[in-house]
Amino acid sequence: MPDFVPAAHSTPISRPHPLRTLLLGLAALLSFCLALPCVASPQAALPPPKTDFSGRWRMVKDQSDFGGFTVPDAVIRVVEHRDPTLNVHTIQTTAGKTTTADVSYFTDGSQTNNVINGHPATSKAFWDGPALVIRTTMKDAKNEDVVIEDRWELSADGQTLVTTSHIETEKGQVDMKLVCVKEKPAS
Repeated sequence: MPDFVPAAHSTPISRPHPLRTLLLGLAALLSFCLALPCVASPQAALPPPKTDFSGRWRMVKDQSDFGGFTVPDAVIRVVEHRDPTLNVHTIQTTAGKTTTADVSYFTDGSQTNNVINGHPATSKAFWDGPALVIRTTMKDAKNEDVVIEDRWELSADGQTLVTTSHIETEKGQVDMKLVCVKEKPAS
């Protein structure tokens, strides 16, 4: 038997189907929920800005920790960072001997190949919030596996670069910390 019997003189009134009503209500609710973050905070939808490591960085010897290895007399890193490319030129002086090294990374997770201490190395860099993590695998002079994980972090004022390194070899592991301050550009 029908739910509705019109009077002889009235026009029949149709009721919307219950499923249609439910779907329209859900669609309206979904639209509201999706629009709410944009209205509440227009910036909320934007990804956080990536850290820019560009600059000339000088080691702060008394704040750095080389995990029992010889502490260099000086370390200078010149970093050119145009995301996703990060180029690093390092000048290091230890016991009066100066060495240089150039490496490049892609911060989008793409693999890069470099030569570190005369040995081929493969690296992948990726963002972990504002920090950059670089994972490198290589062989040492004895053809043993070496895995290095570097974590680059800038201070809030952008004037201090801290690189923490965790190095694993077949003989064991070591943690290091290199603290550098940004040099002022020459006038």
